[in-house]
Amino acid sequence: MKVDLVIAGVGGQGNLFASEVISRYALGRGYNVLGTETIGAAQRGGSVVSHIRISEGPIYSPLVPSGQADLLLGLEPVEMLRHSGRLSPQGRYLLNMYKIPTVMSNMGLDHYPTEGEIERALASLGVSGCIIPATQRAYEIGNAVLANVVMLGALCAVSSFFDRQAMRETLATTAPRKVLELNLTAFDEGFALACRNLQPSS
Repeated sequence: MKVDLVIAGVGGQGNLFASEVISRYALGRGYNVLGTETIGAAQRGGSVVSHIRISEGPIYSPLVPSGQADLLLGLEPVEMLRHSGRLSPQGRYLLNMYKIPTVMSNMGLDHYPTEGEIERALASLGVSGCIIPATQRAYEIGNAVLANVVMLGALCAVSSFFDRQAMRETLATTAPRKVLELNLTAFDEGFALACRNLQPSS
């Protein structure tokens, strides 16, 4: 058994915290885990990509090879599409539909795709997935930075590897005490959102 997972987003979206929760969950279930991050000017909203490899057997590289990811989590649409080549033909994606335009697009020097263009690009991948408004829901809960935790809850609906209750318990032991209840609420909301928006496997 193995699970190769990639999380793509930008600095400040909580990519690394989500990776920590996922890794702790897998380790707690007795699996080997190896991972790494690639970070580009993260403090200024640059690209942040996490690779997480989970297996019953040995893992020889922390990087998920192109075309092999079982799961691709996009905290930001363009960043997810940028790394869509890592997804296997049988893989699934989970996308937070919250656009963070680049500096160049804000200056009118680059085109940031419309929501329709993003959806057409996703359809062209030929894989199944789920789009949820994670950041919007996190904002409604009380803090937009909880979007990564909303995504963790949604992940449990997208992949049978992630047991909802065990993942929730891992989150409870990882999140700071002062924001624990908000985190648990965000997690539960993410699971519910994904259940409502999940498309059948192709």
